Amino acid sequence: MAASQTIEFKPVSRFDSLQAERSEESLIDQYIREQKTLTPVDRFSRKHEEQLFPAQQKYYQDLIPLGLPAAGQQYAFEVNLDQCTGCKGCVTACHSLNGLDEGETWRSVGLLHGGSTQQPVQQTVTTACHHCVDPACMNGCPVLAYEKDPVTGIVRHLDDQCIGCQYCILKCPYDVPKYHKTKGIVRKCDMCSSRLTVGEAPACVQACPNEAIKITLVDRQEVSTGFRERGEEFLVGAPEGSYTLPTTRYVTNRPLPSNMRPADDHEIKPEHAHPPLVMMLVLSQLSVGAFLFGWLTSFFPFPSHDRAFQAISALAAGLLALASSTLHLGRPLYAWRAVLGLKTSWLSREIVAFGLFAKFAILYAASFWLEPFLAILKPGIVRDSLTFFSPATIQNGLGFMVIFSGFAGIYCSARIYQDTRREFWKAWLTTGRFFGTTLLLGLATIPLALGLSLRSMPAADAANLSRIVQWFLFFLLTISLTKLGWEAMILSHLKSGKLTPLKRTALLMKIELRNVTAFRFLSGFCGGLLLPALLILLGPTSIPPVMLSTLLVLSLVFCLIGELLERHLFFSCVIPPKMPGSLSL
Repeated sequence: MAASQTIEFKPVSRFDSLQAERSEESLIDQYIREQKTLTPVDRFSRKHEEQLFPAQQKYYQDLIPLGLPAAGQQYAFEVNLDQCTGCKGCVTACHSLNGLDEGETWRSVGLLHGGSTQQPVQQTVTTACHHCVDPACMNGCPVLAYEKDPVTGIVRHLDDQCIGCQYCILKCPYDVPKYHKTKGIVRKCDMCSSRLTVGEAPACVQACPNEAIKITLVDRQEVSTGFRERGEEFLVGAPEGSYTLPTTRYVTNRPLPSNMRPADDHEIKPEHAHPPLVMMLVLSQLSVGAFLFGWLTSFFPFPSHDRAFQAISALAAGLLALASSTLHLGRPLYAWRAVLGLKTSWLSREIVAFGLFAKFAILYAASFWLEPFLAILKPGIVRDSLTFFSPATIQNGLGFMVIFSGFAGIYCSARIYQDTRREFWKAWLTTGRFFGTTLLLGLATIPLALGLSLRSMPAADAANLSRIVQWFLFFLLTISLTKLGWEAMILSHLKSGKLTPLKRTALLMKIELRNVTAFRFLSGFCGGLLLPALLILLGPTSIPPVMLSTLLVLSLVFCLIGELLERHLFFSCVIPPKMPGSLSL
């Protein structure tokens, strides 16, 4: 009997079965299957390796216009959302070609998500400068450091002209201009205009492996009509387009759900506080307010030396404000250029107004020494000819010009921030804050100046002056109460069911910046409410002179600290509009 044969059964793995299938496939079948699994980057690389297309420039000619824009047209980016995978190849190419520093980007990739739990939708969005038809950055620049090419429509930044004021960053609703601290200037995308000039596509266009970005021609009038008349949407989750008329077109074959929101929509963080601007705004408004009430006291029988002290103090505050404003500039030596944009920029108008204010303020303060000069003149033709121009007449005229130019400067300051179209900087909020600070700090300086004279006056005159000081303290208390209540109204937005910009501001004040908010209201309460009320109840004449002076100084100091903290919150708690961003982990 033949020996039995042992049969071994080896398990066949999934890998072995796939290998067997592949061995039976033809090379063409394998190649087709691989093409279905390759990523866009792999397909892009393979085309280059196998030289399946001509040189780069020729290959990308279909991604840029063949000719220059016709009359009324301009270049524009077109982004195909269906082809954008969020690989950030465009970001890397832009960074590399333009030699940007680490952390500096002119193009970014954001993320939108929405839909429902059953059908969630996610969309990546690449974005750069939109080369708007009516660019806010150019309109707001005080030194004319922007220009819009009349042929191509490209908005260029002129680095040599820039002084680093960063106002264009506040003006642009798409967060496009970027400040370079080392160079002290702002920089931005120029659509690689030097490449377009020679018929080559911008770096971001060439780098996209899926051809999601290209340059097209758009009609400027059609863009304006679409946004401002037909109310077309620019991009879901992005700022509305009627403000600057952006020319970038986002196209897709699948409509995006209406509830699409940026991935970073719920991220709330404080903005830069701009300390030099905080000092400039508060001190300039203190100066104008002090001049205002000091000038008004000239119509009452107040001691001349008190008015002179008031004018000198107000002048010092104003000059310190102007000096601190230059600390905000990246290139302060070129600050003289800031008047070039007078035609369109509120920042240029503010500079002109406060420049006039400073000149009139110096003359007004100096006018208090005109009376002794006239007294030493001998009677005759010279002195008689100056009768019409008496010291009082000159002072009143100069005082009026100081107040007029100062109020013009504060109005321009308010318009600077209103013009950025940020909710927290809306007209009624900003104007109320700025002029409220002017009245509040101006009132706080008058009782101090007048209170110092009480110790050296006769009893009857001191009693009259004491009543006037009490009235000023009452007005200070009233303005403080009104202004604190005005500011506290923002916190009422915490009750809103929607995450509006003002609710975000209120959340910042309540959570991230709660200590600053608490100290702001505490300082305002002590300086503008508690101490004035105490002085009114006790009466200035019943308080020892040293203690009276101390309390009046403390009232002014607390009010000043409170207004500085308020202005810190003004900058830190604003919510800027921007393009959709990515979720930070």
